[in-house]
Amino acid sequence: MNKVRFIISILFLPWLLVLVYDFLGMFFSFAGKTNVTIVPFWIGIAVYFLFQLIFFKPMSTYVFGHELTHALAGLLSGAKIKKFKVSANKGSVTLTKDNIFITLSPYFFPIYPIIIILIYFCLGWFMDITKIYSWFLFFSGMALAFYYALTFYAIKVGQEDMRIYGKFFSFVFVCFINIIMVVFVLVWIFPNHIYVKDFFVNVFNDGINFYKYIFAGVYKCLAFLKTK
Repeated sequence: MNKVRFIISILFLPWLLVLVYDFLGMFFSFAGKTNVTIVPFWIGIAVYFLFQLIFFKPMSTYVFGHELTHALAGLLSGAKIKKFKVSANKGSVTLTKDNIFITLSPYFFPIYPIIIILIYFCLGWFMDITKIYSWFLFFSGMALAFYYALTFYAIKVGQEDMRIYGKFFSFVFVCFINIIMVVFVLVWIFPNHIYVKDFFVNVFNDGINFYKYIFAGVYKCLAFLKTK
């Protein structure tokens, strides 16, 4: 099964490269158009990184969110929670079933940014949320910086979750879904600045062209070898 996952990862690698390329293009284009209304988002990102640099990594908060994501993914998959335990630097969740979605969900589902988004839009039922939009951007920036900084750190130091389905497959899968998730998160935060349809159309077209280029190159190599 690991060999099959490895082959799938290789086949999906061009799509991942295209996804990364188009995402960076979209993100830098968005960043370059920053105006005064968006500044709190960047301040939130900077504040989190300064906090981590000067003080500490809030690992207990990250671990709680990590295990909570496992638990929520389990509930969505029809599993029951038998045990939920979180300590300062580690935690565990025991579920009645497991799958790739449950195992890898904490590495691509930014739970704290999504909670902030849900709270913000729920408040819209009771008040004029445009008055707190700057605070929403600030805390969204902080939450995104927190999630991606500590997720990267967790993967870097080693996670058993990433070994269950094979490191390479898990890395490709997590990166692929992660970029899709962050695009949607940015769309929810900046609905007037990020255009999800245009992004995925570009990804599709660039991906098809990339595969055509790869297959053309392979065909030429095979044709060349046949002449030898």
